[in-house]
Amino acid sequence: MTPRERVAAALGHRQPDRVPIDVWGSASRLCNRLYLDVADDQGWPDLGPCVSASRSGDYVDQRVADLVGADVRHLSFGKPKYFAPRVDADGVEYNEWGVGFTRIAGEPSIARVPFPEPDLAALARHAWPSPCDPGRLAGVAAQARRWHEQSDTYVATSSLVSGLMLDIGPYLRGFEEFFLDLYLNPAFAHALIEKITDVLVEMHRFALAPVAPYLGWVEFSSDHGMQDRLLCSPEIYREFFKGPYTRLFAEVRKVAPQAKIWMHSCGAVRDLIPDFIDMGVDILNSLQPRAAGMEHAALKRDFGRDIVLHGGLDMQGALSGTPAEAAAEARRCLDALAEGGGYIFAPSNHFMQDIPLENFYAVYEEARKYR
Repeated sequence: MTPRERVAAALGHRQPDRVPIDVWGSASRLCNRLYLDVADDQGWPDLGPCVSASRSGDYVDQRVADLVGADVRHLSFGKPKYFAPRVDADGVEYNEWGVGFTRIAGEPSIARVPFPEPDLAALARHAWPSPCDPGRLAGVAAQARRWHEQSDTYVATSSLVSGLMLDIGPYLRGFEEFFLDLYLNPAFAHALIEKITDVLVEMHRFALAPVAPYLGWVEFSSDHGMQDRLLCSPEIYREFFKGPYTRLFAEVRKVAPQAKIWMHSCGAVRDLIPDFIDMGVDILNSLQPRAAGMEHAALKRDFGRDIVLHGGLDMQGALSGTPAEAAAEARRCLDALAEGGGYIFAPSNHFMQDIPLENFYAVYEEARKYR
């Protein structure tokens, strides 16, 4: 099978010749240290593009995808061209959503929120991101066309935006205040969530239109769970979030009707998987194995006919031991999830600083030889 045929078979819940492999997606980056180790080990004289892909890593280098036998290539959208971050007198830097950050030990930390009070009028006054900024599309359409026409790889996006309504809302309002609003200020909470949804719908319509003919899936990242529970109850989720997420995914399908909807969520999200399916999610990542209720064989048994499972490699310790232990973790995922198709091999989150180079190689070698 070609990579494109292999992924299509798995997405159609058919058994491919081997499990499809993924890296460099929205939740499968390499931290800088690991990426630099790979580049040094391979003797690459030049590094890949530094695109500040995530807080975990700055690079996206398709040579790594070739190295591990990945079947998917991910488009990386650009930064807005006509937005310049503003820095105030206190050294707080504001992003395009109006959220102010400072750095603690080199990492960004929220210092200012644009909606410190639940003021409906403030939503209308706020300077929201420009959805149709051309910087988001820099080079993306040409890359998608090359991959589609000049290779047999499967083309997907990475997330256009880091987070969706359940993530951006707390950034704009403050984490505690946002979740209290769901109970104490529901009218404001609904209005804020709907406005965020409006912006995201327009962003995705604009960004996906030039690449829609080439796309196999479109990625979204939105954490819904913690280690042992959901971020909010299923009842609250259905009241405030299920409709807006459904609307966003439906609008994406209007632009790219053949593309699958891929969604990442960390944590204990088992109780929401039926809702994700209702919302139109076709592919679910991260399958965090140490989170409550996320036992892989049970997920495959209960939901494997209705949703494709993606990820699952334990990033909370299983890959930081010996190469043999890392390979055993890969085998555990494959044995639980690969039978009958409906599974894409990938980590449950980014490959982090504590993962040795040999272990990174070992998990993908195990996946390549698995039948």
